Amino acid sequence: MQPLNPFLAAFFRSSLPTQCTPVHHHVLLVPSTDALLTSRETDSGSSSQEVIVSEDFLASHVLRIPGTAISAAGGKEAAQNLREMRGKAKHYTTINGRTVVIKDNHVYSNKGFKSLAQAQLLNDAIWYPDVLEPRPWLIYYITKPLVGIWEEVTITPAILVEGATKRAMALNRAANAAANDGAMLPRKKDIKSFHELLNQFPIIARQMQPGLEKLFLEFTMVFERPLPPPPSASSIPDPLPDGPIASAMKKARSSSMSTPRNGMIGPKSVPVTEPFYAEDDEDVMRASFETAVTTAIDLFQAVDKQQLSMLGATTDLTGPIVERLIERYVTENVHHLIFPRLSAMKRPYDLELEAKIRQMEFIDLSQLGIGIDGGPRVKHDLTIHLGLAVEEFKKMGSATSPQEMLELLLSTTKMVTQLTAVGEASQAQNPSSEKPTTLTVNADTLVSLLLFVVIRAQVRNLQARLVYIRHFIYIDDVENGEMGYALSTFEAVLAYLAMDSGGLRRASRRNKALWDATRNGKMDDLQNIMEPEPGRNMQDEDEEDEHLERHKWINTRNILSEILYSCVINRAILIWVWFKPCSALEGDVTVERLSQTHDLFGESVLMMAVQHERPDVLRYLLSLNEYYTSQIVLDDINNEDTTLLSAAIQLGHTELIDTILDFVARAATTEQLSRYLASQDIWGRSCAHYMFHAPYLIAKIGKLVPWRQKDKNGQTPLFALCRSYDHGNYLEMVPAGLDAATAAQADGQPLHIDDHIDGKGNSLLHIVNDPQLALRIMQQCDVDVNATNDKKFTPLMVASKYGRLDMVRTLFVDPRVDTAARELRGLTAVELAKDDEVRNKIDDLALFSMPPGADARITGVVRAYFVEDATVRLVLKSAAPADHLTYTVTTSRRSLSDFEHLGNLLALENPASWIPSVANARSPFQIPSKPSRAVLRDIQIRTDWFLRIMLAHSTFSTHEMLWEFFLVPDIQLDMMDQRSNLKAETRAEKVREELEPLEDVREVEQFINHARDMIRSVNYSTKSVARRASSVVVVTSDLHDAASLLHRAVSTLPFLPEAHLTALEAYVRVLAPTQLNPPTVFHDSLLALQTTVQALLSALSRPPALISQIATARKTIERNYNSLSRSSRWPLGLLDDTRQRMNEEKEEKARQSQEQLDDLGRELRYTQQVVAGELAGYQETHEKMGRHAIRQFARGMIIQERIRLEGMTRLLRKLREAKGEQVTQPGVSGGASSAEVSQASEEPADAAARDGADAGGP
Repeated sequence: MQPLNPFLAAFFRSSLPTQCTPVHHHVLLVPSTDALLTSRETDSGSSSQEVIVSEDFLASHVLRIPGTAISAAGGKEAAQNLREMRGKAKHYTTINGRTVVIKDNHVYSNKGFKSLAQAQLLNDAIWYPDVLEPRPWLIYYITKPLVGIWEEVTITPAILVEGATKRAMALNRAANAAANDGAMLPRKKDIKSFHELLNQFPIIARQMQPGLEKLFLEFTMVFERPLPPPPSASSIPDPLPDGPIASAMKKARSSSMSTPRNGMIGPKSVPVTEPFYAEDDEDVMRASFETAVTTAIDLFQAVDKQQLSMLGATTDLTGPIVERLIERYVTENVHHLIFPRLSAMKRPYDLELEAKIRQMEFIDLSQLGIGIDGGPRVKHDLTIHLGLAVEEFKKMGSATSPQEMLELLLSTTKMVTQLTAVGEASQAQNPSSEKPTTLTVNADTLVSLLLFVVIRAQVRNLQARLVYIRHFIYIDDVENGEMGYALSTFEAVLAYLAMDSGGLRRASRRNKALWDATRNGKMDDLQNIMEPEPGRNMQDEDEEDEHLERHKWINTRNILSEILYSCVINRAILIWVWFKPCSALEGDVTVERLSQTHDLFGESVLMMAVQHERPDVLRYLLSLNEYYTSQIVLDDINNEDTTLLSAAIQLGHTELIDTILDFVARAATTEQLSRYLASQDIWGRSCAHYMFHAPYLIAKIGKLVPWRQKDKNGQTPLFALCRSYDHGNYLEMVPAGLDAATAAQADGQPLHIDDHIDGKGNSLLHIVNDPQLALRIMQQCDVDVNATNDKKFTPLMVASKYGRLDMVRTLFVDPRVDTAARELRGLTAVELAKDDEVRNKIDDLALFSMPPGADARITGVVRAYFVEDATVRLVLKSAAPADHLTYTVTTSRRSLSDFEHLGNLLALENPASWIPSVANARSPFQIPSKPSRAVLRDIQIRTDWFLRIMLAHSTFSTHEMLWEFFLVPDIQLDMMDQRSNLKAETRAEKVREELEPLEDVREVEQFINHARDMIRSVNYSTKSVARRASSVVVVTSDLHDAASLLHRAVSTLPFLPEAHLTALEAYVRVLAPTQLNPPTVFHDSLLALQTTVQALLSALSRPPALISQIATARKTIERNYNSLSRSSRWPLGLLDDTRQRMNEEKEEKARQSQEQLDDLGRELRYTQQVVAGELAGYQETHEKMGRHAIRQFARGMIIQERIRLEGMTRLLRKLREAKGEQVTQPGVSGGASSAEVSQASEEPADAAARDGADAGGP
């Protein structure tokens, strides 16, 4: 069966594989399946299929790596160190003569390619073609092909929409027109400030720089000029000539002194704080500043006209816009000189105004004369919205120019005038509205709202800022338009604060008294405020306040005269300031109003009692049913949307919790109670998210809380419980939460863990750190034990990374857990461990997951890893039972060359035995920047099977060298060589001495031929099954790739519900093959089985070779004796000595040949005995290996299909819930009532829960 990947299918159908000999010297760069099937080649004009099947395309992705450039098979010394190779580029040649460069994880096309291409190395794999005798190929998947220009094919759904063609044509025409315009005219620069203009046009900056520096220097010198020297000075220098700013200042000063202002100069004028400001007043600064702005504008107009023309052609700036930019630029540069002096001039007025604002700090929004309909929630939403305006207005304190201050004032006014109705009433009326409703307020309401903003913002120097905005902006018209309206409203607010805010200050004092009594638990003061004596009023205090107001009236009139003189106030606003009658609700200090006040944090009186842990105060307030009805208590939240019950639970105060819960349970219906418990704060958390502070509530309200409700981090209440690692009652609290969440599902099924996954993809198994809890979750809940988070970490990886050994052990023993899963970087759980202890424990667990031998000993290669010197190390472990409960584990580390040396020495000692080969392994360092982990895993599997086969071998299972190999940490290879050579010599001598030569070889030959025929049939069958197993592995991977492509195509359909797309995406994850999926493990077992067959065939080929040598020796002997019998005596006795010597030589040769024949006969007898003996043992070993492989494959497939079935069951459940087939509200059991909660809340909590109520969270 052909693979889904077009490149692999085309490559193995072509003739190129025959040219790649040997395979170990070639590496395939395979473009990923989705890149080839979802993209098209645009350069050649041919179809993508034609490009892919071309020999040029295929050959350009095959790297030829000569043997000299390869480090010895994974275990010997390499030419360079891996650390030295890191970050360096390396060139590789393809089989068609082109060159590619690989640096780090990227591949670059180089010489021979028509176009430069870049791709990323994704992952590597060992590929077995679909042939009877496959050769393993090393392939590296890359993100895109290196040949041609490829672009992604966008899937456009074929949906008929009315008017779509016309709109598409209009968009095309607009795009073409824009392209044509863009081709004719360059894109204009977007300039927002004069500083940016100077940066974009350096020639203008260079021409203006001297003038601007001189201008700012003169301005600074004029404002910071020292006093002239006294007449007694030894030398009086001549004064410097005045510049334009100094001249303007003198002119303004002379005009100011000659024409005094009414009400400002006289005996009743406000005293100044410094002599300089008495002389250089506001008019002088205005004149100086105006002159500086005019001079700067003149400097700009004096710039080269060509530069000004270029400025106009490349930007959208006009003359007035540039003047505004220059004015703001000058203002920002002289702000540190003007505004401090202006603030000092207005400081007396600002001090009094700031004092009054501070006295109104505790005012409530409802006491500003604003009628708020809709209850506490609407008031809360309005307060939150005004909080944004307050934050915007606070920015005025750090503004560096009047223009910026005016912009902040205008934006604040806009935020106040456009209130967003987010109350429940408006949402209920417009459920389908996507945009929030905007309510425009009138002028009276605007003043009240802006008054609230000013009081809460506590910005200093408001009078100075008002004058600064009004008098130091020349280009813009601040008298009219929206700027004038905002400025006039701001003036009206300041005027009201200065002269008519006595009622608000009284209300602020009353609020503070109530709040202090509540927070400090002063019951007498609280009762005097909430339940005043009949006939008692605040007349005395009011009269005192009125006296203070009359005492300050003259000063207030002076301030207002200053405002009237300095500003041109809108007539309507002025009339409102002077003649507006006090509203009946303004400064309301009735008990009904006081009971509903809120502080700066949005805390009501009830919330203050909770936050300061005053249960007596809370019970008293809740007893005032006239003021605190059930609806008011249920709607009571602070600025963080925290309810009373949630705040009490966060404090862990049992008495407060029970008090609130009793009140709510008695007063609310079941639906109201469920909605109240599900109320979320600004972080998306309800009271259930904080139940780790009061675990006893799980038994009380566990059936009502929304266990599947998620906060902004995606965490559910059960997730929060599991994260409370340091809680004193952690082991009791989490099981109770699991039981309550299971019962709250109300479907009779195990707890669905996929409902409790946070925003980072972590499940409960990722975060629990207790093995017993993890075991319960895996055994009793519906959970995916291999679920990955956003970093592709499984629960086993998380436990390994953080060193949770007990969790690692618990997860490792579960057969569903994929112990070889890899995260994004390709690391496994054991490779993520941070210390050797954790890695050693994981290696022990891997050892005990292997099948034991006949003597109960477990031996195997548990891990392979790369070393910096470009070698591979293999970790061998062997565990022997010390008693019925403990094992003795030994650990040793070997290289692949050690395994090869072991095999050679064993073959030297026992030449007739069959030994599987571990030599000729591919090097994993053929691409040093990204060593092949697939080859590393293949080496580990091959060596592990070699060790297990040798331990089951009838000849070598008790060999001392084999046992020393995995029991002795440090072995001496030279000593092993000497010992093996001596054993080989001893064996040869023993064969010569103890065995008789085999005369009749026909029986041996018949036996060997029969055995070879039988083993060949087994060999063919094994290869056939291995081929089919390899096909299953490929098909399993291709099924996942095909499902991913299907999801990509289906996700473009806009009419499909989101739940269906999510389910299909989850189905793709269900089909994803694991690293140790059963077909792969079964294929590896068959390959190991095939190595034993090949080894046995190799051993069976030795007797025919000996028989052939025996036949040759017999012919030699026969020829020698025949030559002796044919030799005749020469006449006359000539050369008798020579003839005698020649006959003796022939006899010696015949004798040596006979000895050699006898040795071969003995060796054949020995070989026959060994082979015959090992054939019996092999039959048993082969049967055991085959049965074990089949049994393991069947068990693994059952587990895998069961996991997939569970995954698909979850998807169907999600789809049914989305369709409404099972309508179950999250967190509502449907069977509990408020009466049950009330009854449960009256029951005393057990000692353990009471002791752990105050424990901390995560």
